[in-house]
Amino acid sequence: MLRLLNKYYTIRNLLFFLIEFVLIFFGLWLGTYLLYSGQIVEDQFHVSIWSRILLVTIVIQLCMYYNDLYDFQIGSRLLGLTIKIVQAIGFSFLILAVLYLIFPFLILEQEIFFIGLFILLIILVLWRVIYISLCKKEFFNNKIFIIGDGELARLIAKKINSELDSGYTIAGFFSVKEKSPLADDTGVPHYRELDKLCNQALDKGVDQIVVALEEKRNQFPLRSLLDARTQGIEVTDGISFYERLSGRILVSEAQPSWLIFSEGFKRNVVINWSKRLIDIFFAGIGLILTAPIMGIIALAIKLDSRGPVFFKQERVGQREKPYEVIKFRTMCEDAEKDGQAQWAQSDDERITRVGHILRKFRLDELPQFWNVIKGNMSFVGPRPERHVFVEQLKERLPYYGERHTVKPGITGWAQVNYGYGASEDDALRKLEYELFYIKNHSILFDIYIILKTVKTVMVGEGAR
Repeated sequence: MLRLLNKYYTIRNLLFFLIEFVLIFFGLWLGTYLLYSGQIVEDQFHVSIWSRILLVTIVIQLCMYYNDLYDFQIGSRLLGLTIKIVQAIGFSFLILAVLYLIFPFLILEQEIFFIGLFILLIILVLWRVIYISLCKKEFFNNKIFIIGDGELARLIAKKINSELDSGYTIAGFFSVKEKSPLADDTGVPHYRELDKLCNQALDKGVDQIVVALEEKRNQFPLRSLLDARTQGIEVTDGISFYERLSGRILVSEAQPSWLIFSEGFKRNVVINWSKRLIDIFFAGIGLILTAPIMGIIALAIKLDSRGPVFFKQERVGQREKPYEVIKFRTMCEDAEKDGQAQWAQSDDERITRVGHILRKFRLDELPQFWNVIKGNMSFVGPRPERHVFVEQLKERLPYYGERHTVKPGITGWAQVNYGYGASEDDALRKLEYELFYIKNHSILFDIYIILKTVKTVMVGEGAR
């Protein structure tokens, strides 16, 4: 497994990405070669043809990422895959058109695009069909044993089996029970003899053993795990393994000792100051670039409904200090006439017509750039909540108070993966992502979340 931007990827994932990069580059080069009959000359700007092809390759692969072409799900269909590739290439052409307008010396001839388009479609569709076939046949997967058959083991199995490109194959479950419904449901062997765990792992070619026992007393196979470890087989606890797979920490399963002794939660002066500088930079740029948009939004809000343009409300910040957040108003005036705080529901009747649009594309959050400049918020962090909800959730959800060890953010790991929360169950799911972010925070991770936020905003995901 490789760790990149605090997420774990298999060697196969990395190879797939790199091979696809080479194939895109090759397809464009082939189009150029065919157009010029093997005679490629430099133009008046003396910009290498290879540099221009490289730019197009990067833009196309970036657009493929933003079109979810690197999220492999069970049941991927050829037609849908082809349509997504066409959409990604088409969108990349729009981006390149803007770049060429600004930097004409980067232009790659139009004829190359037309020839390269057909070549790329054939190459990329064929390559992905081959890759998906390899995934379905579980080639190059890491084999694992899971010890346990409770809720944690079920979540791990579900996550692995729902993702075509998870990179893992469950070779069997170990538990002391006579029968394992989980093993039956997944169609893998069930073993009861924990003392033979190491030998079974060696016989089956298992690469890793995941310990997902909910009750370890009198069940923990210490001797067998020690033997397996010294034989070179990786041993991982279930919560850490699930964290790698999902980018979440299962707060319902994690013991305080796991949080205390696990890696992460690093803080130092360099990270804090770097984060603050990034906050000021992105918030400042954001205010400048979105000023015309915010003017149009303000006018639309005034024309659509009665009430102020901006919505101000007290929220809980870092170390649970209160501050006033500012957003565009998306609900009708006096949305909480009875004075009772309410979660925002799906298709909430209190949301105005303009408010629905603003929430869908997260445009109501734009004024919070000012909160970031003031230092009340960060660009990336947990979503700020109201004091009344914080007190309720602290009583009912384990580790909820830990989310206030960092500044709240305009965007965050939970926001780009889960969206708005409208219940305690939603708050629990978001907390799992927020704890993962706090535990694995880094500047590169922040930048990755910002880029992922752009994707979320563009497609209007997670709106409510």
